[in-house]
Amino acid sequence: MFNLGFFGSHNGSLAISFKGKVLEVVELERLINVKNAAFFYWGHHDNIVELLTEIKNYFNTKYGVEKYDNVIYNSVDKEMWKIFPANNYQWLPHHEAHAYSGLYQSNYDKALIISFDGGSDEGFFNIYLGDKNSQTPIEKIYVGKKDYAVSYMMPSHFISDIKQEWIYTGNLIYAGKLMGLAGFGKVDQNLIQPFRDFYYSNTTDNISEALTRFMKIFNIESEQTRLEGDSAKNLAATNQYVFEQLFEEETRNILELYNNIPLIITGGCGLNILLNTKLAEQRETFVTPNPNDTGLAVGLVCSKIKPYDPVDTTYLGPEVWDRNLLPKILYDRKGSKIKITELVQKLINGEIIGIVRGRSEHGPRALGNRSIICDPTIGEMKDTLNAKVKGREYYRPFAPVVRLEDINKYFNWNKESRWMSFCPEVKEEYKNVLKAITHVDGTARVQTVTREQNEFLYDLLTEMHNQKGIGVLLNTSFNIAGKPILNTYEDALWVLDNKQMDALLLEDYYIKKT
Repeated sequence: MFNLGFFGSHNGSLAISFKGKVLEVVELERLINVKNAAFFYWGHHDNIVELLTEIKNYFNTKYGVEKYDNVIYNSVDKEMWKIFPANNYQWLPHHEAHAYSGLYQSNYDKALIISFDGGSDEGFFNIYLGDKNSQTPIEKIYVGKKDYAVSYMMPSHFISDIKQEWIYTGNLIYAGKLMGLAGFGKVDQNLIQPFRDFYYSNTTDNISEALTRFMKIFNIESEQTRLEGDSAKNLAATNQYVFEQLFEEETRNILELYNNIPLIITGGCGLNILLNTKLAEQRETFVTPNPNDTGLAVGLVCSKIKPYDPVDTTYLGPEVWDRNLLPKILYDRKGSKIKITELVQKLINGEIIGIVRGRSEHGPRALGNRSIICDPTIGEMKDTLNAKVKGREYYRPFAPVVRLEDINKYFNWNKESRWMSFCPEVKEEYKNVLKAITHVDGTARVQTVTREQNEFLYDLLTEMHNQKGIGVLLNTSFNIAGKPILNTYEDALWVLDNKQMDALLLEDYYIKKT
């Protein structure tokens, strides 16, 4: 009755299910503390067999699984899926796995599914009809040729404010930085056609070739060229504009043809919250909580089990790896339990607190269990948080979290945004009050929460409202620049000791910086 989804390339992960229920997802990056880590193809590890054997033994010990009914895999090398004993092994295409992931994490029976990213065994851009009640739940109805993902990130290589990375690593981290920088710029009419030409030309899965074409189209003489100031900001803004424009042109007819069913967005480009927000303003839209390749393992296993109820992956990651150390940590660090009321007082007094509670989030967003939180009403909190802990670029915004019933009080939005998939405008009267989470364009990548979803976080927001009159917290991922979201107490303590963080909350225990 056990099944396993196994995705092996960047954002590598494994998802285990039992009796039709997804039990857990292990992301490689959280295990080895290397951002966007891959088992295969994107970087080499000498101990792949050992890593996979460790995960196999972890599932065996925790869930008692010795043999799987099915192992469904994608981007796995040299038959290494056979490390996991199974009755059957099945390969599934990349975007089809994205589509299954989106469909079965949504609460829709039928939906139009758009999956687009930087390339795979199924190209860049696919549209499906999803129907949970059908014998074939996923039916491909459209294939596009443009690579929106690599095209979008390419300007980053020439912007001085964006730290240069190895070209393939940059492909995974540049887009989010560009999206933040775009808010500072203006659309340059002279750049629109060159960008359109570049997007249309970028139809092969070769990043180096794309870089060469970009330089030719934009008359850039050297890979060492770096743009600064308004020219860089306007390049980012125009890039976002053309990205949205081309997406609208490519999907217009299909969206109109199937306008009677909801829309699901998945694939790495589903992290473009500016596009997501515009789509959600026009029709009912679900963005997969883990739209990048972290969500593929869930899609792979769901293709086999086809669960009846929506799969809630929000906190389906593992508990901290070194949980057995907690008693000693509490003794050595003089940790003690703290009440919600006392914790809120510390936040109001300006403390920056790292939280490690329960199971980790699955996907790229920290949603309260592996988070750093602080009071967004404190004037320069964004700069303070960056300087003391995060070390992020000035143009990247921080996200707010709010109770679902309060979202329309602070933001021009009346829908759920549980996984930070949308960036509505902050209401005018709160833009200065919530300066730390209000981006330069007046928006915020908001997270909503109910008590059923996360009792601790909801009660914390309620107490913030009771004590300060503003039920909003700044919530950012508990990591430092260049690292994935952490999953050990040891890493959390390192941040406490080596950065200017004020305190930790490990489970329900408060540990003050010494």
